[in-house]
Amino acid sequence: MVKKITLLFFAFSVNIITAQSINMTDSGLFSTGANATWNTIFTAASQGNATSGLAQTVVINITNLGDGTTYRIYKTTSTGAADFTQQGDLVVGENTIIVSAVEFNRNVKFQFSGSGSIEFDSFSHNGQVLYPFEEFECDEITIGESNLFISQDSNFPYYLTAASAGDDGSNMNTAHSFEMNITCLPAVGANYRIYKTNSAGNDIECCVAPLTLGLFSKTVAAVAWDRSIRFQFSTGDIGYSSLSVNGLDLLSLEDVSSSVINIHPNPATGTIFIDGVQNIKSIKVYSILGSLEKEVFNTNQVDISELSSGIHLIKVDNGTITTKKIIKQ
Repeated sequence: MVKKITLLFFAFSVNIITAQSINMTDSGLFSTGANATWNTIFTAASQGNATSGLAQTVVINITNLGDGTTYRIYKTTSTGAADFTQQGDLVVGENTIIVSAVEFNRNVKFQFSGSGSIEFDSFSHNGQVLYPFEEFECDEITIGESNLFISQDSNFPYYLTAASAGDDGSNMNTAHSFEMNITCLPAVGANYRIYKTNSAGNDIECCVAPLTLGLFSKTVAAVAWDRSIRFQFSTGDIGYSSLSVNGLDLLSLEDVSSSVINIHPNPATGTIFIDGVQNIKSIKVYSILGSLEKEVFNTNQVDISELSSGIHLIKVDNGTITTKKIIKQ
């Protein structure tokens, strides 16, 4: 009996030692709002998501809690009005908070008082464990590792440009398609978003939705004006085995590139230089949609500072034409 008691006590002690608590501010799962009381926010659903009307459940195991710390729910009604009627106290230990399902799209945010000081050792949303963090591993190339995607300071920090209104050519108003075979996703999930410009040149960010494993395909319909289009992603931890824009296989571009020619810098913001080849007759720069954007003659350099950010193709002609890929930042 003594041995059994000792073993149980040891196991309990190990659990205490290995459980790692974290406060809301440091976890990266919460944003900071303007409300003076409920200023720590977990966004559970957005109105642009077709599944936002489903029930939203958060389970948080709190290990350290300030006196009087509470929560409230912000949600939108069928008319778009704000509803704050669901509120309650928090306790040390497991807290389960459920927002009932509705039959319309809505926004749902779990708001906490305490200025982010609440500490917890587990957090899940709709059954998906968001903390403790699961180490991300992927055998395929990821968006964050690829030089096909541009990084930016945003909630959707990686994007691929399909069209830019300032480009030469007539393909900015046509339909644009994006296709990617997704092989792995982080435990916290990942979303995509479409950025485009309207006829007045104003920015539009729409169509936010979660990604799933398998073939992801999205088409932006044609319009009557030239516009910019970007396919944006919420994380770089998205692995993929194939990628194409408007039917052009971007991963296969490396297959037609000569290892003898070196273009640097790449990515670039201004002038690029071509090394490894003599007697250059011309250098042509194309968009990934095939529009000729720039051409220079009898030189080994070309200024791409005026081109749009994203992927471009460089064709070097010295009697033999060699194609390389360049990223304009």
